[in-house]
Amino acid sequence: MNVHLTVTKKTYYALGLLAAGCTLAAGIGAITGFSMALADNVAMLLTLLMLGFLASVKGTSKKDKQALVGCILLQLLALALPVALLQHLLMSLVWPCFAGWEKSADPRLAPQFRTLAAAEAVWFAARVLVQLGGAEVLGLFMNLCGVAAAAARGWLALTLYRRQRDES
Repeated sequence: MNVHLTVTKKTYYALGLLAAGCTLAAGIGAITGFSMALADNVAMLLTLLMLGFLASVKGTSKKDKQALVGCILLQLLALALPVALLQHLLMSLVWPCFAGWEKSADPRLAPQFRTLAAAEAVWFAARVLVQLGGAEVLGLFMNLCGVAAAAARGWLALTLYRRQRDES
């Protein structure tokens, strides 16, 4: 029996779908009172893998590789910084930067980009208020914003996955 696996951009977008799913699970867990730190960490790892693999696809232009590496560096810098406000800010920029890069190649992704950017911005503001500003009363709102941002990430990743599937 001969097994032949092919790895395409569709496979890498599936990693993005899994990352969005892990973020969604972490958000739902937070709403229900369960700590889902492992799901958050897996989501970050899957996002890094997706971005790294997309940057390594044969035929990717130098400009596109730079954009993807920039997204990777944003996430790695966020993980390395000791300042919570900067961590939240940089983590809130990773997916919108990725979506902006994809939108530059396909303007039909504008609705996903706008939705994702807005969801990430509101989630960032809620995290700052709750975690740094002491407004614990907004904790449920913050977690709902996280679920909305995860859903927007999933919508983008699913759209990219379907587009790649249809082009193949």
